[in-house]
Amino acid sequence: MEATNAVVKVDFNHLPDLTQAEPEPVELSGEYWTPEQEGETRRLFFVGLNVESVVDMESGESRDLLVAQFVENINGEVRAVRNGSRRLVGLFEAFQSSIKPGDAFEITYLGKKKNKNNGYKSDNWSVKRLIVK
Repeated sequence: MEATNAVVKVDFNHLPDLTQAEPEPVELSGEYWTPEQEGETRRLFFVGLNVESVVDMESGESRDLLVAQFVENINGEVRAVRNGSRRLVGLFEAFQSSIKPGDAFEITYLGKKKNKNNGYKSDNWSVKRLIVK
């Protein structure tokens, strides 16, 4: 199907047989990574940046959040991982011209760091590109 603004009609009388279809190896919903302690590290493959609709816990209103999406392979089990930390997402935005889907990174949570412009604290990260041999 084309991704257009036009309404796409599906002929439900002529659908393909799904009994032989293979599921993709990565679950769509995946996991939202919220590190619990400093030093938590993950080795991930970058997928891309995507806008998700989230509910603001304070106002209860829906808002758009840009998240970094990754894939993690642990002992052959592949799963989706995403994170919307402004500093982490901002790093991938800043380097998006030199980062492509499939690039590997070691990402370590360094804890909260006080912002210079306001009284809030933000997540701080170490992001290192991995050289895959």
